[in-house]
Amino acid sequence: MVMSKSPGIVTVMKFVPAPDKKFSGYVNYMDRPDAMRGDHFKEWNVNRFDGYNYYMNNPEKSKGLFTAGKDSLTQEERTELKRQFALAQKNGSLMWQTVVSFDNRFLADHGLYNLQSKQLDQEKIQQTIRNGMSGLLINEGLANTAVWSASIHLNTDNIHVHIAFVEPEPTRQSILIHDSEGQVKEAANGMIKRSTISAFKSSIANELINRDQSLARLSILIRNELPQHDYDWGKLPNFDLLRLYQQIYKALPDDKRKWKYNMNALQEARPLLDAFSSKFMQRYHANELQEFDQALKAETDFREALYGSGQEGKEAGRAKDYEHGKYDELYARMGNSILSEMRKTDDAVYRKEHPNGLSNHKAQRGQPNQGIFQALSSIRRALSGDMKARAKAQRDYERMQDEKEADRQRQQNQGYGPER
Repeated sequence: MVMSKSPGIVTVMKFVPAPDKKFSGYVNYMDRPDAMRGDHFKEWNVNRFDGYNYYMNNPEKSKGLFTAGKDSLTQEERTELKRQFALAQKNGSLMWQTVVSFDNRFLADHGLYNLQSKQLDQEKIQQTIRNGMSGLLINEGLANTAVWSASIHLNTDNIHVHIAFVEPEPTRQSILIHDSEGQVKEAANGMIKRSTISAFKSSIANELINRDQSLARLSILIRNELPQHDYDWGKLPNFDLLRLYQQIYKALPDDKRKWKYNMNALQEARPLLDAFSSKFMQRYHANELQEFDQALKAETDFREALYGSGQEGKEAGRAKDYEHGKYDELYARMGNSILSEMRKTDDAVYRKEHPNGLSNHKAQRGQPNQGIFQALSSIRRALSGDMKARAKAQRDYERMQDEKEADRQRQQNQGYGPER
């Protein structure tokens, strides 16, 4: 699959107050035929920069208006929509205009657009915009008051969707701003939260290219399959890991309430926890770790195609941030699993030594937990005993072979040949 270096989806949003001529321009041509609305595109388009192209001329073609509940509008429905926008303007509502631009190659890579025939999955695009707008209005507290319309525009460079929404009965509180002369005045609040815009774009991407299955698998690997829950880390049959286990314990603060991976008190222990987790996963869960790495790379590649992989732009680097965040989450869960087991072992030792009550401190202040030493000694004895048993069996086998060879030599010396 060829991945685009430029972002697969770009979203820009602006707003205009009711007196602005762009507001009037949009209202005046809402109920006109599609071609006529296209001819007067510059009279109502607020977003001169549509993600990729600076439009000095009209778009080549528009697919017509659609709304939250309609794929296309009759003349009567357009007239009613125009009435609501005109009412919003009369009542002093802002008009927000959003442009969602798609890189055509990005759409083609995911089966939504044919570069040769120029066929677009318009139904999918419309449904995607509907879901994104639903979330946007909910996040901004406008779900019950806003009305919106949109149209898909086609040209040779990128496909994009123009969206406009208003409140026929405005509910947004005014804010104080400084005008061009430095005077403080009251104005409608048209700012849309950055998190809302980001969620809007993510919703569109996730709807267009269903990532649910791959994201779910990543989550299962991080939460359930790589971290070991209720695992006795002190009984691993591996000396390197056990030494690290001891070093982690020694580096922990006395107060066990701070035995949590991301707490500042674990600054010294955290690198040891990461080293332990890495060795453990590579040694005992190599297949799952490889699957995790491959799944995360696939998701990172997708996000680089979505947000762009260059150094410029507000969203550059988001794919790598996601990748680093998932590794951080994995190691945090692994670390907390280890710390949880250490806490249980430490509490058990303290109960044995202090039957009258528990403490928030280590079983023996400043000293490694005796349970760890006991586990280490037990494993060493088991491994040592196993090695001794194997050595004894090998010596017995060699002695038996020597005796058989000596007996064969005696028989030959006495004139007996080998049995037939």
